[in-house]
Amino acid sequence: MTSELPQISKMLKKYNLCQNCTKRLVAKSYGKKIPKPQKYSKNKCYICKDIFEKLDSILFTIYEKINTSDFKTFNLGLTLKHSYLERDDFLKSKFKIKGIENIKFSISEELTKKIAKKTKSKKVIENPDIFLQVNLKDESCTIRSKPIFVYGRYNKKIRDIPQKLKSCEKCNGLGCHNCNFIGLKNIESVEEKISSFFKEKFNSKQVQINWIGGEDQSSLVLGNGRPFFAKIINPKKRNRLLRKSSNLDTVSLSELRKLPLQPKGSVPFKSEVSITIDTKNLIYSSKLKKLSILKNAEIINTSKDKKNNPKRIYDIHYKKLGKTSFLLDLLVDGGIPIKSFVQHSILTPNISELLGNQCSCKKLDFKNIIV
Repeated sequence: MTSELPQISKMLKKYNLCQNCTKRLVAKSYGKKIPKPQKYSKNKCYICKDIFEKLDSILFTIYEKINTSDFKTFNLGLTLKHSYLERDDFLKSKFKIKGIENIKFSISEELTKKIAKKTKSKKVIENPDIFLQVNLKDESCTIRSKPIFVYGRYNKKIRDIPQKLKSCEKCNGLGCHNCNFIGLKNIESVEEKISSFFKEKFNSKQVQINWIGGEDQSSLVLGNGRPFFAKIINPKKRNRLLRKSSNLDTVSLSELRKLPLQPKGSVPFKSEVSITIDTKNLIYSSKLKKLSILKNAEIINTSKDKKNNPKRIYDIHYKKLGKTSFLLDLLVDGGIPIKSFVQHSILTPNISELLGNQCSCKKLDFKNIIV
């Protein structure tokens, strides 16, 4: 240690350093008895150019960005001109100073203390509520907030509402003036209603929804509702109370709750469906009895474009409604295209082939979704 002191004394006499840079460079050699820096009247610190004196101003810029956000923890990223690091490395190399943090680390630590004190929060490395990227080149700051994950179910009370938003026809989903650069048509849908609810609730501009199954716009979703997972991106108000249910007019939400993470991969499920079926020719009760063989049957997609992943029918009930119509209630694996199962030959077995009568779906509703 004593061999380093003459070198450090030379450095302090030759280079103008601020108190922060002096303390960082010489503390390991001098301990608590840190010499005062040779601060010349108008010259800025050789290494940091007196940036520590600007940190309060930078803190004000940061606070203006984050004071409307809910957070208890944060992490900080720093963008610094490379010349700061070059000057720091030059002095450490020239005067053989080893084993100390660099100027970027020192600035980050000082700014972190100021942010924590101002916002009554603390810095964490893993999974912070917000991440601050501070650019000291132009004294700007961008914020990335940890997403909120929500599980819930929805019921669709009326027909002719699609599940998903549709891409803008003008730009094919790329974003243009016609769609306000979001790439989507502004039409009523389940996705639009759920997204708008979460955007307003958590003060977010973007919501991603993962559906557990889907339905046509002509179908109702009844019973316990269809499950979904929502990812609320960059929320400002993460501490808002989320009630278990909410009525969104034509759509109602239930079983709402926050999750620590969203499950990866697909979620297996079963659907209880009720189908009103029309037939091309007269249908007889004796013919309908053929449908009983579908209980516990596997349904296979024979299309070459599809993987052979059999789905099962667990229960089946039927009732004749008229000369050319009947009601069919099924408990099936999720992922079976019900309309194709009724009327297309790409699925085997299927209703039309079993009855020897061309069938079509007049009405298809989901009574329950089981996960």
